[in-house]
Amino acid sequence: MREQAAAALAPFFMTGTDDAAVAVREAAALLDEYAPMTPKELQLAAQIVAYDFAALACLGASATVRTQDLDVMLDLQDSALSMNALSDKSTRALEARRRERERAPHTLSAANTQWDNTAFRKAIARAQEKLLYANTKLAALQQKAPEPTPEPGKPPAVSAEQTTLSLLAHRGAEAAAALVKGPRTRQ
Repeated sequence: MREQAAAALAPFFMTGTDDAAVAVREAAALLDEYAPMTPKELQLAAQIVAYDFAALACLGASATVRTQDLDVMLDLQDSALSMNALSDKSTRALEARRRERERAPHTLSAANTQWDNTAFRKAIARAQEKLLYANTKLAALQQKAPEPTPEPGKPPAVSAEQTTLSLLAHRGAEAAAALVKGPRTRQ
């Protein structure tokens, strides 16, 4: 089952030039880090890895496209949050299985220890879908023609200064001072 889980995770470890065998070994090594003791723990560990990789892909793509397409950026961020929530849910389930196994190993039920292939395939497919979505959106936006650069000497149509805590504090102080003085009137 370890090999099955590692093979299912291999696409998450591929960066285009990687060898599939290397990706499987990397996935297996990461699964070993979770030290699963039952097939169910192995399944949950693999789901956590898949969801985390998909969340990171969506978040990375979101950061890259943020200046090009706001709707895509927000959708990718939503996907990242969704994948992170599923990873958290799988993590809680894994921790519960471990506590149960440590507390009373003789009372473990088959449902708490057996591999659920249907749930595993569904989880991997969902994570792969989000990974593919992030990679596709990123590739599509990178293929678009770059925006023209402004002519030297002319300010860009939209310019913005970097927002920092000190800038926000300064603006807040200015706004508070304006409120104390009262509204401006024309005379």
